[in-house]
Amino acid sequence: MILALIVMTLLALVWLVSAVLPALIAPFVTRAVEAAHRQFERSDTWLGRHVPKVWVGPITDGPLIAALAVALIAGVWAFFALLEDVVMDDPIMGIDTPVYLFLQHVRQASADTIMVGMTELGDSLVVIPVSTAAVLILLAFMRWRAAAFVLVATAGASAFVGGLKEVIHRPRPVSIYDGLAHYSFPSGHAAMSAVLYGFLAFLLAYGAPPAWRRIIAFAALSLIVLISFSRVYLGAHWLSDVLAGLAFAAAWVAGLAIVYLRSSPRPMPVVPFAAWLVVALVAAGSWHMFHDLSAEAKRYAVPANVKAGTAP
Repeated sequence: MILALIVMTLLALVWLVSAVLPALIAPFVTRAVEAAHRQFERSDTWLGRHVPKVWVGPITDGPLIAALAVALIAGVWAFFALLEDVVMDDPIMGIDTPVYLFLQHVRQASADTIMVGMTELGDSLVVIPVSTAAVLILLAFMRWRAAAFVLVATAGASAFVGGLKEVIHRPRPVSIYDGLAHYSFPSGHAAMSAVLYGFLAFLLAYGAPPAWRRIIAFAALSLIVLISFSRVYLGAHWLSDVLAGLAFAAAWVAGLAIVYLRSSPRPMPVVPFAAWLVVALVAAGSWHMFHDLSAEAKRYAVPANVKAGTAP
């Protein structure tokens, strides 16, 4: 019951962010950006000569770029705030253990299987095939620039997360991996799933009808949130690890999206592109679950000391 309530709350927040808030604030953002754009164009200052160039093409991209700029700034700020807290052992560290213990004590066998399946959708055994398929599909659609951006997005995120794990050396709540994966900060599953599925959702949503954009945003954000939640639920990460991974991903995707928009890209063929991506995700996810679900379930079992009521 508690877990169902948590998941429903998370999905309700996703719906609020992906469908309700954009519809409420979009008119105000559009008017503000258009007014600022006209003001800058009339100005003979440095801002007046350079800011309008950010929009590149149609002014209709202005609100989107403004939203992406906010996401970029917020993501960078949140990531470095979390990084400072982890390095300096500041307040966020006091939240990590209670959240971890609470979720371990409310775990249920039926929910464990579902959450292991969700976490496997963020594994490299799924992320790599899906990103490869996305690049091949984009090349087939002759979207060379978009294919290159998907490669940069995933490869750059992987290098950053791996490098930071090596530098920070933060241990996981429970030792369940070997090598570099032994380290916890930031969450690779959260970061990589948010970067891959987030950037693909951006490519799909750009230029799509409003109804499609809402569906795409809700589907992608739901997948990202559930994968991220599964990492904390299964005890593979501290909450701060996951939040840092999501903050980095938000900044990275937003920055890449702004650069991508400067080329005045053509909208994607939404239905065929989305269909092929779903096929790739279902195929890679099904294969991974068929081969590894049982072993992964054992890996993520609740530790005996936590069952006994002691902290990790």
